[in-house]
Amino acid sequence: MRIIAGEHGGRAILGPADAQTTRPIIDRVKEALFNRLTSLGLLQPDGDSDGWSVVDVFCGTGSLGLEALSRGASSCLFVDMDRDAVNRLKENLDTLGLNSRAQVVQGSALAGYWPASLRPGSVQVAFIDPPYAMVEEDKTRLALLDMVAAMVPVIEPGGVVMVRTPIAVELPELEAYDGPGTAEYGGMRLHFYQAPMEGG
Repeated sequence: MRIIAGEHGGRAILGPADAQTTRPIIDRVKEALFNRLTSLGLLQPDGDSDGWSVVDVFCGTGSLGLEALSRGASSCLFVDMDRDAVNRLKENLDTLGLNSRAQVVQGSALAGYWPASLRPGSVQVAFIDPPYAMVEEDKTRLALLDMVAAMVPVIEPGGVVMVRTPIAVELPELEAYDGPGTAEYGGMRLHFYQAPMEGG
């Protein structure tokens, strides 16, 4: 695995110990994802003197959040409950010298406590990349959607929550978000929920 672009473009990063189970996002899809976010007017730090913040939930070893930090994000909150993945993430942060811009929470993303550490309207992009089994089961999929809905207060107007699922899974509209818009890549689907602009 590697960082594609930005300050650390081309640098190798540790991937998950079990890539078959965790299904890390491949470079081609990661590049398409960041291009789409840029086309939506996101991930452009020059327009905001305070920078822009991201959240990487079910982060694994941090591929998406690290990519965002490399491209100029001021901070990233990483959330994952797997101890081995979190240890590898911390090694990646050490290697890239990004510890000062990262907060790592080891625990269940569905527990609902971690958004309280974020300022209202402070997150420009949230990456939600759960295990496929979680979105294929009705009960855990509903819990995941409840978590996405609960994030509304911390997403800035116009900000996006991206959820990755198997291609067969379609996610519903959620109150307080526009969308979801979708994009399909091979066997996966990316769902984009966007917080309405102020006054929209």
